[in-house]
Amino acid sequence: MLTILLPFLLKLLIFFAVLSLLIFVHELGHFAAAKLCGIYVKRFSIGMPPRVIGFQVGETDYCIGAIPFGGFVMMAGQEDVPLSEDEREKEYGGVPPHRWLMNRPVWQRLLVLVMGPLMNLVLAVVLYAVIAVVGAEVPESEVVARVGDIAKDSPAASVPMFRMNGDAVPELTGAPDATGWQTGDLIVSVDAKPISNIQDLAMAAVLNGPGTLHDVVIEREIQTGKSERLFSRVAPAVIDESKRPRFGVASFDTVVVAEVSEGSPAAAAGLQKGDIVRKAAGRPIPLVAFFDYFEKLPEGGEATLEIERDGAPMTITVKPGTVGRILGLAAFGEVDGNGAEIMDRGVPVVRGILPELGQKTGIKRKDSIVEANGQPATPQAFRELVEKNPGGTLELKIARPAVMFGLIQKAETKTVSVAVDAVRDIGMTPQPRTVFKRYSLTEAVPRAWQESWLAVSRTVLTLKGLVLGAISPKDLGGPLMIYDVTTKAAEAGWDWLVRITAFISVNLFVFNLLPLPVLDGGQVVINVIESVRRKPLSEAFLVRFQQVGIVMILALMVYVTFNDVVRKVTEMIP
Repeated sequence: MLTILLPFLLKLLIFFAVLSLLIFVHELGHFAAAKLCGIYVKRFSIGMPPRVIGFQVGETDYCIGAIPFGGFVMMAGQEDVPLSEDEREKEYGGVPPHRWLMNRPVWQRLLVLVMGPLMNLVLAVVLYAVIAVVGAEVPESEVVARVGDIAKDSPAASVPMFRMNGDAVPELTGAPDATGWQTGDLIVSVDAKPISNIQDLAMAAVLNGPGTLHDVVIEREIQTGKSERLFSRVAPAVIDESKRPRFGVASFDTVVVAEVSEGSPAAAAGLQKGDIVRKAAGRPIPLVAFFDYFEKLPEGGEATLEIERDGAPMTITVKPGTVGRILGLAAFGEVDGNGAEIMDRGVPVVRGILPELGQKTGIKRKDSIVEANGQPATPQAFRELVEKNPGGTLELKIARPAVMFGLIQKAETKTVSVAVDAVRDIGMTPQPRTVFKRYSLTEAVPRAWQESWLAVSRTVLTLKGLVLGAISPKDLGGPLMIYDVTTKAAEAGWDWLVRITAFISVNLFVFNLLPLPVLDGGQVVINVIESVRRKPLSEAFLVRFQQVGIVMILALMVYVTFNDVVRKVTEMIP
């Protein structure tokens, strides 16, 4: 019980720590601006009421609240909900009128209001800069925009390509010099802007919508050590069930040899741990296509691999052996604290299965394989049995878990027959190549600002997509999504957690400046209107304005929480 409870409590602590930091920094911005403008601040709290402990410095009570979640600033004249005269007198009686927020010059009121969101933007810049200066080991695909797998019939597969002479856009008339992007192409720029990875390309497709033309410059190797630049003008399209516009390319993860099995074809060919696989049969091969390439080789076929070992290029020939594999089924055991699969105990659980195989066998995602051919199926025993039966059939005993106490799916046990495919294999475990990326301080600050501004642009374009219908409101998430994102980022490493925290902080910056009641942006609008009218708005209007805002925010919270719950339940259903 303790082994289950402790990881959950740690995840909960990370979630609260991230949100508390974001809210605290936001409120710190309001507090600093209020003090700078001479506005009366009664309390600055870390955490929410009730007050636990604190100390008084001058007129302000600096305290810690019992609820370790964010913080707040209590200042004269700022009311999330309008107070009656008696309530104002009780809270701020004796405070000189000129020290009330509502009585300060308009520029000071606006400064106090916008400093909260601005501090969220500043926090994002600082966090991105920390990552850049400290550096981190990241997948190569995170810092190199190289094209991996290309979807059939996608925009990228058929776009006309025109050879470039320098940086000028070539004439797009006449016959193209090539057709379609290729695996291994390096994307230099999109719409004259450099991109860091394929995810940036995918974001451009989603945020600008299908049919929007983009100018993409790629660099293609034409022979070893020599490349050329090609220009393409291409529009993303909806090409799969995700309903999102795509160019149709995946990122390119360079293959690195992680392990070589003793006595395997890979060992016989001389492959060693740490070798970088650059090409197979003369063409770049990404990690996603590595197994598929060998599996489809004919019986007795050979593969020529161009590798790099300690910086030196080498060419080796591998003759794969034939083993059994259940194509379309991914089943793994539990993992230990280091992320390695536990092979000698437990049972394999189906993590993924192709629809055709699922319909044929009746196996579903999250089914447990408890027996294979009448024998207990540890992950290791199951894998060995599959490999030793190419072209054969296995009888699997499947245990299906209950979902929502049996209301959505009842627990059951069944026996199914599964065919084992005969495929080629070289006995090598690949992994994506990683690189250590770090920037100097002078490089880190501009890059941090660039990343922050890119995040702002993505958030604004996402809001635009929601308004125009290009992005479904069902994609919005609330506290549960933030919990999932932050805890998974923490599992991936400190740098991912910091990066996600920075991105959420940017979202808060944009969201809080929206001209909606209750939000800082709504208060900015009120103050601007009052400055134009040269007199305050009526208290009745302000009450209604705040009430509408509260209803809108509560409705939004209910909606995104509903999305979170639906998303969670959907994840539970195989």
